Amino acid sequence: MFNLSSMLIPEDSKLISETMCVAAIFRKRGDVFLLPYFTTGENATKSPDRKPQKYKLNEIHAEITAEKISLNTVKLEAFKDVPDEHLYNKDGDPLPSTIQRNSRHEVVEKLLSYDDELYYPIHGKGVIAIVAKELRVTRTNAQRYLNNFYRGGRHINSLIPATGRHSSSPEPGSRKIGRPRVTSVKGVIGKNVTRQDKKYIKRIALKFYLSKKLLSIKKCYQILKDEHYYKQKGSIAPDGTQNETIHLGPNEIISENQFRDWIPQVTGLSRNEIRAKRRQSSDQKANFAGRAGHSDFEADGPGDYWQMDSTEIDLELVTPYNRLTTVLRATIYVLRDVFSRSIVGIHLAHGNASWKEARVALFHAIRNKVKFAKEYGLDISEDDWVEHGAPANLLVDNEEFQNKISASVGKDLNLTVQYARAYQGDDKGLSESSFHMIHSMLKNEEIPGFRYKKLLGRNRNIPLKTACLTVYEMQQILIIYAIYHNNHIWKDNFPLEESAMMSGIKNVCREYWDWGMANRNYYLTYKPERQLYLCLLEVGRLTVHKTHLHLQEVGADYYCEEISLSGYQDRPLVGSSRTHKTLSCRYIRTGINRILIEFRGKLVPAYLHSDFKACRKMSVFEFKQWKLNTKIDKSMHEHEHSGAASDFSVAAAHIVDGAKTKKSETKKLENKALPANKKEASEVLIKEDDQKENERLDTAVMHEIEFSHTTNNTTVEIESQPDIDNEIPDDDDEDDEFFALMEEL
Repeated sequence: MFNLSSMLIPEDSKLISETMCVAAIFRKRGDVFLLPYFTTGENATKSPDRKPQKYKLNEIHAEITAEKISLNTVKLEAFKDVPDEHLYNKDGDPLPSTIQRNSRHEVVEKLLSYDDELYYPIHGKGVIAIVAKELRVTRTNAQRYLNNFYRGGRHINSLIPATGRHSSSPEPGSRKIGRPRVTSVKGVIGKNVTRQDKKYIKRIALKFYLSKKLLSIKKCYQILKDEHYYKQKGSIAPDGTQNETIHLGPNEIISENQFRDWIPQVTGLSRNEIRAKRRQSSDQKANFAGRAGHSDFEADGPGDYWQMDSTEIDLELVTPYNRLTTVLRATIYVLRDVFSRSIVGIHLAHGNASWKEARVALFHAIRNKVKFAKEYGLDISEDDWVEHGAPANLLVDNEEFQNKISASVGKDLNLTVQYARAYQGDDKGLSESSFHMIHSMLKNEEIPGFRYKKLLGRNRNIPLKTACLTVYEMQQILIIYAIYHNNHIWKDNFPLEESAMMSGIKNVCREYWDWGMANRNYYLTYKPERQLYLCLLEVGRLTVHKTHLHLQEVGADYYCEEISLSGYQDRPLVGSSRTHKTLSCRYIRTGINRILIEFRGKLVPAYLHSDFKACRKMSVFEFKQWKLNTKIDKSMHEHEHSGAASDFSVAAAHIVDGAKTKKSETKKLENKALPANKKEASEVLIKEDDQKENERLDTAVMHEIEFSHTTNNTTVEIESQPDIDNEIPDDDDEDDEFFALMEEL
């Protein structure tokens, strides 16, 4: 029956396209107001907080009668459909979620008191705006509370917030709290750990995990499911009939991670105490290295200090394949020489700031600029952009360089990386001012796509409409601007030394660089491009195992023939400890198939282990996503086959029990003919095995004879063969060939 609690599900409807619930019915006016029902999941509406939409009542009735719309009843969510006593603590005080529910209900009651005017406003402000101002809530929240009230069948508990009951020990049926499971994409969201679950965890942990049995977490979790989370317990009857184990659904069982994480809390032991109780080994202290370097400096020559920084460029850029589509974000990197104020490197990257793009920017800054410009379709001479080479000191943010993967910068390039203070742009004032300078250039040159400030109304779409440059073309403009800046722009407030000024040097970056190179050329170092590129690869840490080398940062295994043949993997542990040997390596995020390992003073190649054949063409991101998907599939597979593990344990226990019974029966016999020792018992078993092999041979020979009768209708007898000695020819080659044939026969 169609009423205020009805849910309307479209079957072949032309009026509605998604599941709706009823907000209000005005029979005299012939109107009905409907609201999208689903706000989460695959069928969630795009506008959950919009006002209910008006439809003609007779048209809705017509489609219901024609079965183009089916009816159902709205229901409360499980965590909201609870008795009132669950909404108060043991002292009788309302829970925080109950207080929020009551305050929201006050808003809803006020709105509903306006009756028809809520849906047919008369004049002036709407009802939502009036109530929102009176009760000091936003209009959006007021409409949201009202919509949730309708979706919950006009039950006050429909206004309980989605965060749940705010309880550390939620009752059964309450909303799942905490980190979502990786299987949530498959609809398996799991359950909360209740008081009863804690009792189960404590019992299994004390009996199997922390006792002398020292079973693994995985096995203890299997026992937990077998003893407390089952629909049918596996067993084997005396007549051999087997009952398979059937566990509860995945949303009714705590996960293995929950079981492991709750053990310290239910047992009252710290993780260190648990490890000591299980392994009887002392804990290792973690090493925390402090930040090295400082930001106070004074440049004495070209390359003494460089500054590097990045920011999002205020420009809309398009893709080269479809110039009507803009890229999400582009980040500009600028490197400046502190001594001469020259731009030594400029790089425009896709996406956010990262070490991957920072290393490219540093690579372009250090290398020869002629080759750099040629990669972007520009022909310049050596004299156009002379600033290159590796500096002695590099001042950077913590953002890209304060991590392990960037450790090669200081280690392989022999330069000192110094870090600016957090949120202190003054430490890198030179590179920070570069961004203002570049953005001013973009504005003054009227580069299309520039994001002008304080654009209002429709004008805010001007950058998107005018954008036409790709990242490649913008990089060309930046290279040309860097050359122009270094060679031609007069710099005010230039830190020119007295001796340089007396030599007639102007306030131009290039002239001061040349003077510095002529008088203080002892800071820059130069490396071949191939060696420079290898020095800027990301740094990783490998743990050594007997069968493979494990890259910790990626989670992949590698094989290196040179390291394997050297015997370095034969003893992978350090001394008598449980700590594995480690090696440093270089890798790149765009491909994981090959890495370079630091081994005995050189870089040796290593390749992805055969266990990861399917991943040889993946990037680091794709590989990690593959591992996550595999983990999800594994979790689902283990749940589907969880009963098999229990059935195996039941079958093994059944066989063991039978053996024990037979042994106890044997003790009662006083038969002296039984084997008296291990040797006699072994001889009896060997004879039995030999007899079985002879029986198999007889069966195979009889099968061959029968097969020969059915195919040739004749049998070849050995006695009917000609005399071999008379058939041997004199030729040595034929003789050897014949004897080889005889050996095969």
